[in-house]
Amino acid sequence: MKIMMLILATLLGGVCFSGVQAAKSAHEQSDLVNEVQSLKKTRDQINAEWTQLLLEQKMLADDSVIDHAVRNGLDMHMPQATQVVYLD
Repeated sequence: MKIMMLILATLLGGVCFSGVQAAKSAHEQSDLVNEVQSLKKTRDQINAEWTQLLLEQKMLADDSVIDHAVRNGLDMHMPQATQVVYLD
């Protein structure tokens, strides 16, 4: 009879332990899913910013934009032929 009670207590303890571990595992999985979703959202934001920066870089590297900025912003102009000095 005592052996039966010992086996029953061991089985009951195993079932309780298994239940607690299952609940803990489900909670950890939920936390990981939330973290993955957060990381995907951050990735999407970074990709959008990267695309915007690439577009800005292409626009700024355009010759007409540079020429316009030099002429208007820096008040520069092409020199006259008489102003050009060639060095040997």
